[in-house]
Amino acid sequence: MLAIESNLISEYIAFQRKDISKYNNETISKLFKYIHPFKMSVTQKNSIGLSDEEAQALSAGDFVKIRNFTNKNELIQNTTFKIMLSKANSNQTLSYPYINILNDETDISITATYKDSESRLKAREHIKALVNDAIEIKIYDRYLSKINRDNDSWNSVNLQLLLDILPLKRISIKIYCEYNWNNSRKMDLKNYYNNWNISKYDYPRNMHDRYIETDKVIILLSSGFIHLADSSSKDFTYSVKIKK
Repeated sequence: MLAIESNLISEYIAFQRKDISKYNNETISKLFKYIHPFKMSVTQKNSIGLSDEEAQALSAGDFVKIRNFTNKNELIQNTTFKIMLSKANSNQTLSYPYINILNDETDISITATYKDSESRLKAREHIKALVNDAIEIKIYDRYLSKINRDNDSWNSVNLQLLLDILPLKRISIKIYCEYNWNNSRKMDLKNYYNNWNISKYDYPRNMHDRYIETDKVIILLSSGFIHLADSSSKDFTYSVKIKK
């Protein structure tokens, strides 16, 4: 659960009532990107003119809980996420614990976590679907083509992972990695589908995260690309964020 400023709750209620003159479409669209079950105070309920009957209907399920709190901080600290959704100018970032739904570095993402040795098939299928309609794909992983002391990660795992997720269409694919990339790596991909435009770039020295980026989404990988494979013996998490 989280908290929401009174003016946003007012627009949410107006949207529920279909009172078009009292809510802004952009605000509602952004609010629904963030919205979770939320708590509101009795003070908020009174300030926005919510009737007892409406309050009772809202709190009948688990989506909205109305409680007595002495101030905003107490309300926020009684939520799970410890934040309050707010609305300011679209170019303004608010300080914690307020999240500006129109423009803030804190965002909502879809995340999945897999335990060691747990199948990642669903993750691969999801990522394949996410990149299928991309115009361009960037893959950042320092060790994507690394020859380790014990094995060649490219030929043993990573090449097949790329073939599993990349769309079979004419598309620009930019590879950012550091170790053991050569023209044969590029040809491994081109021999599978010649219409791919493969480009290799230096791995950014200040980058630690591994991720896949398209013109629409950023897919953050908690550990190396290699851990998308079912053969991985390590935990793996991926997170999908829509680009603004």
